[in-house]
Amino acid sequence: MSRRLKLDAPPPAVLIEGDARVQALQSARTEPQRPEDYVSEISRLWSRAQGAFLEIGRLLIRAKDKLPHGMYVAAVEAELPFSSRTAYQLREAARWTMAGPVPLERLPGSYSTIYLLSTLEQPIFEAAEKEGLIRPELKRAELIEWRRKRIRGADLMIEKRDRLERLRRERARIEEEIRQLESELKQGE
Repeated sequence: MSRRLKLDAPPPAVLIEGDARVQALQSARTEPQRPEDYVSEISRLWSRAQGAFLEIGRLLIRAKDKLPHGMYVAAVEAELPFSSRTAYQLREAARWTMAGPVPLERLPGSYSTIYLLSTLEQPIFEAAEKEGLIRPELKRAELIEWRRKRIRGADLMIEKRDRLERLRRERARIEEEIRQLESELKQGE
């Protein structure tokens, strides 16, 4: 039998994703055994997912920018496998990330957490940075709670300032009344 390439022979079969041989090759990879192996593999996949949602956001931005007015909502957003709210959050998370306030390796792994970060006013964002809040393992619930405490703290400070101002006005009124009474008493002596 000749080892020469047969030009008239059909090409070898291409493996497609649903092919049992592809599935066998995928499962032939080393299955994680130890907890750290599972964590490593899950982290690798999660990182890949993060890159995917940022790319989805970038594509949504481009589609919205490039398609004729009304076409994005009618032909793209309406057909997506997620809500228009999710599409909006993906776009804003990607837009904020592209602006570069945080290096990619420090970003949280969830688009909804990145979206919430993008809504923080600059002084609040800077406080979050200073407190070390912005990190890959930041959870959405943790950010929401931190923001609530921050707002509650700011509200308390406003209340204290208002109360102090009222007390100062009251003291000035009382001091004026005391001066007036002292003046009247001196005149009456």
